[in-house]
Amino acid sequence: MPDPRWQELYNAAILEFDLTQLPERVEAACHAIHQYRVQKRQSLSAAESSELDEALRVLFRLMQRVA
Repeated sequence: MPDPRWQELYNAAILEFDLTQLPERVEAACHAIHQYRVQKRQSLSAAESSELDEALRVLFRLMQRVA
């Protein structure tokens, strides 16, 4: 099961309306996702890996739209 911390930060980023705060929120979410990957290492399931990859894709697309 994914770490609630990265999900919390991810949700905060995708729900952020203030475009001045968005980059900071996206960075925090990306960092939390990376930390989760490092923490889990070999025990990361394929489903978790796919979920994290999709979250990163969404965050990247979000930043592209506001750029």
